[in-house]
Amino acid sequence: MKLSEIIRKLPEIRLRKGDIDQDVEYIWSDTRKLKTNDIFVLPEGQSERYATFLESAFKLGVKTILISPQQIKIPGLDLFPNVLETDLYLGDAYGKLAHFLAGSPSKKLKVVGITGTNGKTSLTFILFHIATRLGKKCGLIGTVHVRLQDEIRETGYTTPDASSLNLLLREMVEQQIEFVFIEMSSHGLKLGRTAGIELQAAGFTNLTQDHLDFHKDMDDYLDSKFKIFTQLEQSSMKNKFGLVASDVEGGEKMVAKLKEANLSSPIYLLGDAGEFKYSHSVLSISGSEFRIHKKEKNLPFIQVRKVKTNLLGNFNVFNVSFASFIALELGFNWDDVLKQIEFIPTVPGRFQVVPSLDGSRIAVIDYAHTPDALENILKSCVEISPKQIICLFGCGGDRDRSKRPIMAKIAEEHSDYVILTSDNPRTENPKAILEEIEAGFSRGFKRYETIIDRREAIARGVALLEKDGILVVAGKGHETYQIIGKEKFDFFDYEEVQKAFQRN
Repeated sequence: MKLSEIIRKLPEIRLRKGDIDQDVEYIWSDTRKLKTNDIFVLPEGQSERYATFLESAFKLGVKTILISPQQIKIPGLDLFPNVLETDLYLGDAYGKLAHFLAGSPSKKLKVVGITGTNGKTSLTFILFHIATRLGKKCGLIGTVHVRLQDEIRETGYTTPDASSLNLLLREMVEQQIEFVFIEMSSHGLKLGRTAGIELQAAGFTNLTQDHLDFHKDMDDYLDSKFKIFTQLEQSSMKNKFGLVASDVEGGEKMVAKLKEANLSSPIYLLGDAGEFKYSHSVLSISGSEFRIHKKEKNLPFIQVRKVKTNLLGNFNVFNVSFASFIALELGFNWDDVLKQIEFIPTVPGRFQVVPSLDGSRIAVIDYAHTPDALENILKSCVEISPKQIICLFGCGGDRDRSKRPIMAKIAEEHSDYVILTSDNPRTENPKAILEEIEAGFSRGFKRYETIIDRREAIARGVALLEKDGILVVAGKGHETYQIIGKEKFDFFDYEEVQKAFQRN
């Protein structure tokens, strides 16, 4: 494709200098993937390495580079004969250009984006399950893995970079996939990784404290999540819609932003004042029963259905309800959807139940690594009425430190006993992390201990667990590694819990 066609199709990009008839193939910010006829864009947040990146691109014979006006004085740009420039945020321009050069794959798919601090993974898994069981070819992109129908690929990220994401979507088009369910993280949205993708639907679950090591404050975090609805507004897909949980933390602020923006896209609410809601939850160790309510469009009555699912806890009642309502708006039959949610495969590391050998005790493994997520998991366990709850958790190093004492207070309030241990300490001192968590306990609180080694901590938790008790192992969920210093070591909570139950 010639630069002239890019400029004609994407007027937000202009040729600052060079040959308008230059042929280009694709765009990358990763020099390891660059080819001679690709466009190079400098990766976000690595300005100290720009000179090295530019030198690598030049040695590969790359002729074209995309920049923002603020980058025009970076040494080394004069090596490239063709310079594209944009006044857009560079990440957004990069995303739109990657989508265009990949052949605009999202226009041939029905892409459902889910954002929010918690629930993204569970929701996309549940939606993938419903649509697949109802005979649709589906794709899934998220934290745990990528799926192209039955094929599973491990990734290590939540939202891929724009170039990888659009090539993945193009591959899904080639496989004749119809629905794609994608987690859209605040990082991915803010950095423009999803820019240009045409959304069929967008969902917002909640907004609670997290990622303040990346976002300057909670307002910036909210603004980043809101970009999913800006993207929905720009989508050309027919029958597009959004669904916002309004009666949750952050819901009121998101609804206010939507009203202020006055979007033309239909945005529905999940909550007491919305088009959808759920009620009458009955929870047990074997599953959950509840009712879902749907206001009929242009009619003065509400449909109410009783629902059963194997998933445990109130937060899963929310997840299943949210997913069901999105499925209904996507055009799936109400009765078919309700039948498929009776049994949903467990999402790895999301309230994943591991029973003891005799079935008298259980461990619950969950990715909960924020105050809100930990509180939701523990409250869900309390609602099941076990005889004992032991909470085992830590906090990641080189990440938001302010949440550490908050999570201690939550564990103290909703557990019979707490074991503090390492999560991914990274380059921080593991003992210092645990001391910062400990600071959140009430004066005189003694129902806890600290064990830095996570394997030993899990073994201790199982040894202390009584009949009809629940051990909550929080923080790492599906992760199969532990980061200590700058090294990754094999470590999987699920396996460690199983081994501990075999010994005790």
